Amino acid sequence: MRHVALLGGSFDPIHRGHLTMARTALEQLGADEVWFIPTYETPLKDRVLTSDSHRLAMIELAIQDEPRFRCDPIEVERAEKSYTIDTLRELTARYPDTKFTILIGADQVAQFDRWRDHEQLLELANVVGVEREGIVGANPCGLPCVKMEAVPVSSSMVRLGQGLNYVDRRVLDYIYAHRLYVKDFIKSRVHEHRYLHSCSVADLCELFALENGYDPTKAYLAGLFHDVCKELAPSQMRAWIKAIAPKYLDAHPAIWHGFVGGQVVRSVFFMDDWQIANAIHWHVLGQSGDPYAMMVYCADKLDPLRGYDSYDLIEECKRDIYKGFEKTKAQNDEYVKKKENRK
Repeated sequence: MRHVALLGGSFDPIHRGHLTMARTALEQLGADEVWFIPTYETPLKDRVLTSDSHRLAMIELAIQDEPRFRCDPIEVERAEKSYTIDTLRELTARYPDTKFTILIGADQVAQFDRWRDHEQLLELANVVGVEREGIVGANPCGLPCVKMEAVPVSSSMVRLGQGLNYVDRRVLDYIYAHRLYVKDFIKSRVHEHRYLHSCSVADLCELFALENGYDPTKAYLAGLFHDVCKELAPSQMRAWIKAIAPKYLDAHPAIWHGFVGGQVVRSVFFMDDWQIANAIHWHVLGQSGDPYAMMVYCADKLDPLRGYDSYDLIEECKRDIYKGFEKTKAQNDEYVKKKENRK
């Protein structure tokens, strides 16, 4: 009989830990294939999941180089709360010549006795726990377990912009292209007022891009991430400045976050787009002639949440970002000059 291991979960999003778990099934359990079964709604969790279409697309991207992996949308097509027993009954009816093993993580091993009809489930298939090395949890049903290489990431971490180096490059590109989770990347790193400002600037950048014929998603991301390092202490940024912008080492630390942010979007968030990094790098000083840098500079200075009337300059930027940038920069430079003269 063909031996198939079933790996269920929300996969919101899929990451290297899931893939390592699947490879463990191939290597240690002798499975012929591993089928990823994304859930429609997870019974023991109350979080609203990212749309089925996005989660399915990310799984397909992550497994496209693995001929023995496949994604089965059986649960999302059922479009109701997902119980493994129902899925297993349906699969065993569809594939009577297939032996199924259900893979579950250590967290689910610990609460397997709470699963619906878990005793009958054990009669229909093998259930095997997959434990990370060095982590052994409760096992009330005495399930057999195998150990896998430790992969220090979880989907909840990824949704906060942590551990992105454990996400397939194609999946990460998809996340940015569809703006999945990115607001939470920022929200988890700055205070509420800064988060609201960042979202407002992102929206304004998108508007400028649409009106001027540029990529709205690229502009949106540059605007959203422009202040990602705003709340870092100068002591945290000094080493960065010394390495990437040494000529500004003696400048006021208030301008450092742009330079550091431009590097962080590359090294922490793995955005490969130089225009996004450049826009963030120069958004404080406005010294770049790239249109995306102009958009972020203007949106930051003209953000309606700042509380002053910026309508005319916003309209100018919508008509022509180059002219709008010139006027916004001139106005801001004049403001800074007057402020310094008052000191």
